[in-house]
Amino acid sequence: MSQRIKFGNNLLFVTEPGGKTIRAGKTVSATTETISVQPFYTIRLFIGNRVVSEGAVTFKLIMKIDQVSFLVLDTVTLFPGEQYTKTYDAPGLGIAVKAESESGSGINAVDVAVFGFKF
Repeated sequence: MSQRIKFGNNLLFVTEPGGKTIRAGKTVSATTETISVQPFYTIRLFIGNRVVSEGAVTFKLIMKIDQVSFLVLDTVTLFPGEQYTKTYDAPGLGIAVKAESESGSGINAVDVAVFGFKF
């Protein structure tokens, strides 16, 4: 991170205001790059499948080591209009979030935000 890390909550990533769009049957990286979580004690993941989406979307929280996907930490499937939030102990050095749309579901719009917490 290029900015100084402060105590308390730090916004590490948020999707663009229009959300991330996913075509039916495709998998996309919801986070544009690996999110560094090394200086934090916990992270909070917020994900949502917008109400205008045409089908379910499966999100995968992935631990990354040296920019390489290492381990899937959690998997969550959300239907249109659903949201999810969860707090995790900071897993290693970096994370990424991938989103996979059901085949035949049309176009979906999703949102992702990640916060890091430091004492």
